[in-house]
Amino acid sequence: MSKVFERIMYKQIDAFIQIKLSKLLTGFRKNHSTQNCLVTMLNVWKKSIDRGENLCAIFMDLSKAFDTMRHDLLIAKLGAYGFNDDALNYMLSYFNNRQQRVCVNSNFSNWQNLLTGVPQGSILGPLLFNIFINDLFLFISNSYLSNYADDNTLYAFGNNIEEVKISLLSDFRIVSNWFYENYMALNADKCHFMCFGPNKEDEKFEFDGVCLENSKKEKILGITIDNKLNFQSHIKEICRKASQKLGALSRISNFLDDSQKKKIFSAVVKSQFSYCPLVWMFCSRISNNLINKIHERSLRLITNDYNNDYETLLKSSDEICNHHRNIQTLMIEMYKIYHNIAPPIMDSMFQRRHKNYNLRNFQEFFTEKKRTVASGLETISYRSPQLWSLLPENLKVINTLNQFKIEVRKWICYDCPCRLCKVYVANLGFL
Repeated sequence: MSKVFERIMYKQIDAFIQIKLSKLLTGFRKNHSTQNCLVTMLNVWKKSIDRGENLCAIFMDLSKAFDTMRHDLLIAKLGAYGFNDDALNYMLSYFNNRQQRVCVNSNFSNWQNLLTGVPQGSILGPLLFNIFINDLFLFISNSYLSNYADDNTLYAFGNNIEEVKISLLSDFRIVSNWFYENYMALNADKCHFMCFGPNKEDEKFEFDGVCLENSKKEKILGITIDNKLNFQSHIKEICRKASQKLGALSRISNFLDDSQKKKIFSAVVKSQFSYCPLVWMFCSRISNNLINKIHERSLRLITNDYNNDYETLLKSSDEICNHHRNIQTLMIEMYKIYHNIAPPIMDSMFQRRHKNYNLRNFQEFFTEKKRTVASGLETISYRSPQLWSLLPENLKVINTLNQFKIEVRKWICYDCPCRLCKVYVANLGFL
């Protein structure tokens, strides 16, 4: 089936979802990027930890999720959501007459009809899978489920750790039964339990006589999450990859001019820090220093300047540090929220103020009171309104998002209140 035909079907189904199913369906929404889903989920987690609550999560893994989705069950669910007979027959024709075979040592097996799964690399595949799995949310009552395609994370929080685990156990049993009844299988070896906070490594979680591993870190949607939510493991990993790429660049640097080295640096080194930066941007100073060291080594290689300090290298190369670049990215998301073009999942994190008085230090968004630094003050929901209030007014009123992206890349926030931007003064500490 041609990509053009798939795109037409995708637009028709997506329009139907927006018009008729917007209040019912919770598992899939338009414009929900990986970063948005992770930011909102982690913001809830950090709020819970900041309140002093116990937070536990189960990271679930499905075995060949996209390949085990039954066509007849999907058609039945589409019918339950309101698709008429013509639309159902239209979708059924999309799945019919698909075959596959296996080749081993130049020997081919017989062709077999496909009764499950969505075509690999198709445009409709992820959307249809989200429709298929969407009713799972209707059965969760004691805890919360974060879902992005086949990545599912069940979590609960509360004052009593035993009650939290009981809530998780109840809903985890419901989720397991739902997967079984919908002909999907959980990969038990890759389902891990995590309890967040200090002195929680010894907590155990048993399900049907099997004790799930209490993991200290898990990789979800490409981001390594640790039980302290400081992203130290993730930043170490991306710094390791960036250092390897930088080492490869240094070995061929004698054959390149400065402009070529800078292009390769942006493509293979700097890009390591551009995936979901809003998730981990308010990290510790130690982690931030690791990133800056990689950046400094890269600038020295590009400019052949091994005498000046990091700040001088930034100015001479017309570069900014990674943290300031992340602030610019955050302001782009705040622009979308301010102008009501952000997806609801991000907009729900902030509460807008009504400007009744012309105050000098007026902030457009509320900031909640926080107790801790790492889990309270250094979060997206707390720092974003502060940083947005520092943005010049002429940037806030730009009409188009594309133009704002161009202009905000010229702005550097020198008054950022986060701990990474504080200046160290001898005998006084960071001020």
